[in-house]
Amino acid sequence: MQINNTPQDLSPVLAENAVNKQLENLTVSDPMTFVVEDDKANNFLCQMTLEEVGITNLHMFMRAEPTLDALKKLVETNQEFPSLILLDINMPAMDGWAFLEQYRAFPEAARSKTTIYLFSSSDHPNDLAKKEMYPEVLDFLAKPLSEEVANTLKEKYFRPRIAA
Repeated sequence: MQINNTPQDLSPVLAENAVNKQLENLTVSDPMTFVVEDDKANNFLCQMTLEEVGITNLHMFMRAEPTLDALKKLVETNQEFPSLILLDINMPAMDGWAFLEQYRAFPEAARSKTTIYLFSSSDHPNDLAKKEMYPEVLDFLAKPLSEEVANTLKEKYFRPRIAA
């Protein structure tokens, strides 16, 4: 697991190298989880909670753009998309909604096995209504991610492939 802390002002070559390094650690045997959360504390807590319940093929991102770059690289190299994406709604530069718009440009065959949950620290009615426009989003998850919710995610999405 790595946290992508690529500053926004890096050149495209350095950014691509950071994405390539991130993807070197992908393994076919473990289902992948991408966590896209700009808050360092929430990012760290989410990582710890998921690892505690046995979800260990984690790829942590602090921004949406490098996440899209990693997904693009997976398409280019014919690798599977993550089984699960936990996506923060409110992030600088590109928020979760803008991420979802660009995510839709990936081939359906690549996206079809991925489930997306949105991280939210509130249940604002506008966000709840907007979620309905994105059928690829299953639901909202409260921050910080609880061990109970992490266990539910494990049971629902990874049980056949991860031993407790």
